[in-house]
Amino acid sequence: MLDATNLKEIIATSKGLKVLYVEDDDRLREDTTRLLGTFFDSIDTAPNGKVGLDKYKEGSYDIVISDLRMPIMDGIEMIKNIKAIKQEQCVIITSAHDESHYLMELINAGIDYFLLKPLDIKSFITVLGKSVRLIQLVKMEKEYQTTLEKTVKERTAELAQALRMVEELSNDVTHRLTAAAEYRDTETGEHILRIGHYARRMAEELQLPQDFIEAIAFASPLHDIGKIGIPDQILLKPGKHTSQEFAIMQQHALIGAQLLSSSSNPKIRMAESIAMNHHERWNGSGYPNGRKAEDIPLEARIIIICDQYDAMMMKRPYKKSFGHEKTYQIITEGDGRTLPEHFDPEILRLFKRIAGDFREIYYRHQDL
Repeated sequence: MLDATNLKEIIATSKGLKVLYVEDDDRLREDTTRLLGTFFDSIDTAPNGKVGLDKYKEGSYDIVISDLRMPIMDGIEMIKNIKAIKQEQCVIITSAHDESHYLMELINAGIDYFLLKPLDIKSFITVLGKSVRLIQLVKMEKEYQTTLEKTVKERTAELAQALRMVEELSNDVTHRLTAAAEYRDTETGEHILRIGHYARRMAEELQLPQDFIEAIAFASPLHDIGKIGIPDQILLKPGKHTSQEFAIMQQHALIGAQLLSSSSNPKIRMAESIAMNHHERWNGSGYPNGRKAEDIPLEARIIIICDQYDAMMMKRPYKKSFGHEKTYQIITEGDGRTLPEHFDPEILRLFKRIAGDFREIYYRHQDL
């Protein structure tokens, strides 16, 4: 006897599922279709594998039930074609013969169930119930996967937006802090913006990795953050510094590095490196540590020439702007105080090649 509870469960869970039934025996096909109609709302039939395959290609089915031996195209060939289209397709094979010699081929074809004819109603309905439950589980898994992917995508977008906001906030705060230090020494904060533009242009021309380019554009405006710790009477002195005053002035490199030290953020770590080393010289004549050549970090070697160019281009209370041509000449040929030997030769060659871009950046972002 069939369990009425199980029948109700199968009927309830099979609604909305679509079945393709392939059978060459007309009478059996009609009788079995009526039985299937007890459970399923949509049932398509076919008299052979060829018609069944054509219908399958046109529609979408949850369960395929097929006889094995049929004219024109048998069940095995049809199922192989169906599995090639949809590997996870649920398939039930029926046969009037013990097809043990076909067993391995049936397994390889990927059938889910095999039933002998004449069909035992209880066994047939049991197999239908198992198939329906399997289909529902697969659908639930796919829905869960879709929901999970959607949730992950939404949360990823939310996280990306949050990270963008944090980065924008960090950039804004950094700019304001650097401007606070720079305003003590210059009439406007455009100098720090220009340094970032020069540095980005140089890093791009050197074909450095994108993360390095973004980092140096962010970090370079912090190069003089240590000036915040230099007394006004020394920092703002219009004339030449005494040796003692100059020694104190040099401390801004150490102060800046200390302010930026111990950060886990790679951009801040680069800013620390630049603050410490942007007054070092290729020939070892710089400060605070007298580093030379490639012992000076690349980011600092780039900023050295950017800072020198902008400092000479700027009009200050104690000096006029040198102008682009004179600034270019001093950097490339020297004037006694600034020498070509101060710069990384490769960076200097690069500056000569893109000096026009530096000029454009300067006049695009002139001090107000």
